[in-house]
Amino acid sequence: MGQSERTSLPDTDAWLPRDASKQLEAAFSEECKGVEQRLIQALQHEQKFAIDNFDSGLPFEAHVREELRPLLPRRYIITLGHILDRHGKSAGKCDFVVFNDLWFSPVKSSRQPANTLLPIEGVYAVGEIKQTLTSNTLDEAMEKLIKCHRLDRPRTHAHRIVENRESCPCPHGMTSPLFSFILAGKISPDQSFQSLIERFVDINKKLNRLEVVRVLCVLGEGTVAWGFRDPLHGDEIRPALFVEADLFHPIFPVYSPAIVWGSLLSLVQLMHLSMFHTVLGPEDLSQQYSEDVRTVKIPLDRARTGHGVD
Repeated sequence: MGQSERTSLPDTDAWLPRDASKQLEAAFSEECKGVEQRLIQALQHEQKFAIDNFDSGLPFEAHVREELRPLLPRRYIITLGHILDRHGKSAGKCDFVVFNDLWFSPVKSSRQPANTLLPIEGVYAVGEIKQTLTSNTLDEAMEKLIKCHRLDRPRTHAHRIVENRESCPCPHGMTSPLFSFILAGKISPDQSFQSLIERFVDINKKLNRLEVVRVLCVLGEGTVAWGFRDPLHGDEIRPALFVEADLFHPIFPVYSPAIVWGSLLSLVQLMHLSMFHTVLGPEDLSQQYSEDVRTVKIPLDRARTGHGVD
């Protein structure tokens, strides 16, 4: 190769990625904002036609499930169904359930998703969807979600690595908090969001820490969640994850108004953050939800080979 050919090589130092930060920094925010606008339009359409008793199409909670599916990673499925525990207690039918169908199967499947029975151990998140938020619909939603929190949900320890592996049991934390939320399309015109926020907070104050409903979100209005001051990081205010550090410190409500990016972004961010830290425990599910091991019989005489049982 001649000297002229070597000197004509391109300047590889100039091959730098194009700066698209201004476009990308708001990409997910814009996506959530678009979903929120479509949900508001769907609600308006549904309520408009319901006035004249026309078929308004998909109910609002179905729109919410369809629109939020693309916003969650594929390891999570969004469905609806009845949630129950290993003792046969049920919280009833839930509008919005984020379920782990990789490690868990329904207790009873059905061609009608609303009739499917889902074990609480396999649920990442549960939500109640309301068209209009009033004090009554808030109470109804809180009751349903608190019942979900009060189902027997065995904890997975803080050092759980994956669903079937644990480095060592740590009783000072957990990796299986149930994320719960209320999502409403609008507020009743005869009530204020402030009064409903206060009611939401006051009800939660009566609950044990792990029974607290995590988020209240009203489209076009704002989102209320929980925060705590982290003493390990200079008392910085951080989201309460109900996993480890914040379980041992006071929590307080944090309000995010829907001024710039809407309300849905805050809800989705908190849901992502919670589920990122969640590892569930599927062991013994097929036994716990089927045969009662107390009915098993063994030979009284160890020398017997199983030709009969006592």
